[in-house]
Amino acid sequence: MNWIKELLNNAIELPEDKKRELIRSAQEGDKRSKELLILSDIKLIYRVACETCRYIENFEHLEDVVQFLIEVYLKTIPSYSREKGTKFTTFVYRALVWGKKEYIRRHRSLFNTEKNHQEAIDKKTYSMEEVEIPSIWEDGLINRISFEQMKEKIYRELHSVDPKLALIVLRRLEGKTLKEIGLELGCTKQRVNQILKENKNILFRICSKYL
Repeated sequence: MNWIKELLNNAIELPEDKKRELIRSAQEGDKRSKELLILSDIKLIYRVACETCRYIENFEHLEDVVQFLIEVYLKTIPSYSREKGTKFTTFVYRALVWGKKEYIRRHRSLFNTEKNHQEAIDKKTYSMEEVEIPSIWEDGLINRISFEQMKEKIYRELHSVDPKLALIVLRRLEGKTLKEIGLELGCTKQRVNQILKENKNILFRICSKYL
């Protein structure tokens, strides 16, 4: 766990223009650029890893999950293109969600309780050895339920429960920070986080259908 803590302690925030420069360098094979990109998104990687371990109810595998998601992250860099009209953060988030599902699919034996696995795993998941991530997005999950469609479905279901909660989740899916959402709603980022925590069961029930 020490190496994960070190990564989290060294996490950085990068403006979009700097990130674009690093992406170009990383796509050309620059190792340092890849390392900086990982540090800029390590908190997101760690959060998705924790979500994965929470689902399988086994945090002993947190290091393994983080390592797996970092590998997924690195695989997204060569295939990213701004011409597709997608922000890198959104592009990465989709890959990590896929990575979470793929890790669960590969390690079903880690489950400590009987669950309906299909709540978390799409029926058409693929092995990373069998097909590259871009092919998955072009021909499979993302083609069937595009990211925009996913946001719309989640927003619509949540709006019928709590319009404010729906807006918070929508903004998070768009890559907004808690602070930015709080400014839009006229409250603190702590209050935004509190709303999310208070409704975590609702969020899991609805969002797990699409994420």
